Amino acid sequence: MAPKVDIRVVRTKERLKSTLLSLMQEKSIDRITISETCRLSGINRNTFYQHYKDIRDLLSEIESSFMESLFSALSISQESISSVKDIMTVLLETIRRNEEICLLLFSDNGDKNFLRNILMFALPSAVENWVRELGIRKEDATLLYYYVMGGAVNVIEAWMKDSFSAPLDDVAEKLNALILGSQEAFVSSCSAP
Repeated sequence: MAPKVDIRVVRTKERLKSTLLSLMQEKSIDRITISETCRLSGINRNTFYQHYKDIRDLLSEIESSFMESLFSALSISQESISSVKDIMTVLLETIRRNEEICLLLFSDNGDKNFLRNILMFALPSAVENWVRELGIRKEDATLLYYYVMGGAVNVIEAWMKDSFSAPLDDVAEKLNALILGSQEAFVSSCSAP
C-alpha cells in the first residue's frame, strides 16, 4: 500500500516552488534568500526547513522533477529511439513542452550546469557504446562525448534563447549531423598514422 500523501505538504511545496520560479524571473538563484521566498509564498521559515535545507535544495527538487519527466519521455519512446536524432528530438520536445520552467532553469538566473548535467547523465552508456561501435579507447570516447555534448548544450541554449524559432526537427537534425560528423572526424584522427 502506497503511503498516504499529505495534501498540505504538497500545497506548501508547490507554493515554495512557484515563488522560487517567480523570483528567478527577476534575479539569479544565488541572490534569492530563504526569507524572501518564505515571505512571498506566505510560508514560515520553520516550515521551509522541514522540507528543504536551503534554496538550492528547493531548486534541486524542481530540477529533479523535470529530469524525471525527461527520463520518462525517453523510456516511453525507447522503442522508437534508434538514432542520436531520435534522442535529441525527445530531449527537445520535452524542453519545449516544459518551455516556461526550462527557460528559467536554463537561464542565467538558474543553475548554469543543469542542461549540461542532463546530457552528462548519458555519459557512461554513450562511452560504452562508442568504445564498442567505433572501436576507440574509453579515454577517447569520453573526450569525444565531452566535446560533442558541450556543443549540443550551446546549440540547445541558443535555440531556447531565440524563443524556439527554429523548427524542432531542424535543430534535432543539425545536432545529429554535428554529433555524427564529430564522431567520424575523431575516429579518423584516432586511426591516422
